[in-house]
Parts: sequence; C-alpha cells; structure tokens
Amino acid sequence: MTLDPIFESCFAPLLGLPCWQVKPGYGSCITMEFGEPHLEIREPKVFASDRSPKVREMFARRNVTVRGEWDLWIYCCDWSILNAKQIVGFSDDDASYCAATQFLDGQALTSVTVDSLASTRFSFDLGGLLTTSPYDDSEQWMLYNPDGNVLSLRADGSYSYHPSNTVPNDEVWLPVWTP
Repeated sequence: MTLDPIFESCFAPLLGLPCWQVKPGYGSCITMEFGEPHLEIREPKVFASDRSPKVREMFARRNVTVRGEWDLWIYCCDWSILNAKQIVGFSDDDASYCAATQFLDGQALTSVTVDSLASTRFSFDLGGLLTTSPYDDSEQWMLYNPDGNVLSLRADGSYSYHPSNTVPNDEVWLPVWTP
C-alpha cells in the first residue's frame, strides 16, 4: 500500500522549517505555524440579535492574528509529545499541556508519517516527536497551505484537500492508503 502523494507535496515545503507560535488551543487542540509570518485581519461583523451577546461582542471587534504561510492545527485526537522517548506532555494532561507545546516551539520539522490506522508522527530536529491517534470520527489534524487549501486527515483513514473557506462533503474524502 502507498500513501497518497498529496501528503508529500503538502509537507515537503515544511521539512527543515522551524515551527513557531506553538500553543494550546481550545480543549486539547494545538496550533503551530511554519514559514514567513503575516497578519491575518478579520474585520468587525454585525450579527442579528438572535446571536448570544458574547458572540456579538466578540465579532464586533477587529481581530488581528500573526499566522505563518502554513498553519497546522492538531484537532480532535489523542496526542503526545515526546523527547527522546520520554513523554513531555499529552492531550489528557492539562498540567503538561503548556510545557509540551513550549518544548516543540522552535524545532524544525524533519518528517511526517501516517500509518494505516490514521495515526501520524511528526518528527522534529531537536528530538521532539508529536504523535496523534484517533479518538472519534473527526479530523485529527488540518494543514492550512499558502495556496488557500487545507489538507485534513480524518480518524477513519481518509483525507480531503479542499479550499479552506469551504466545508468538505463526504464525496471529497479519499482513502489515505491505496493498494
């Protein structure tokens, strides 16, 4: 079985690049940036009164975020971060969450492998290793690319490469591994 070539074409430009702004997100999510930084500016929006006051207030402000050319979002999955086979932190341990993301910050990505069970290994040059494995049917991770597309890996071993401003329907999900 062979891994679909889209994985190599999407990750090849990241190899050798340091990740930066590695930080915990909501729940057990992790975000990390790669490549040249740029500002992403979301202008204020006005919502109808049927939205909660908190949502209306949040979107009424301008939001400025520093992003990389590539943005990797570790999403609905179990993950662990290791240093020389010793666990630095994992998704179910709030106490180690920040230390684990700080440990990866600044390390250069050296390889990405996806196995037949949809688990992924992200290896880094200073000994960091980020592993993901499915815990539900959602996307495990999403790689936002400079071309405006996103590569998403789902827990069932399928992937989608689609415009980042759209939600993929079931027809665009393809098997990661082909015979």
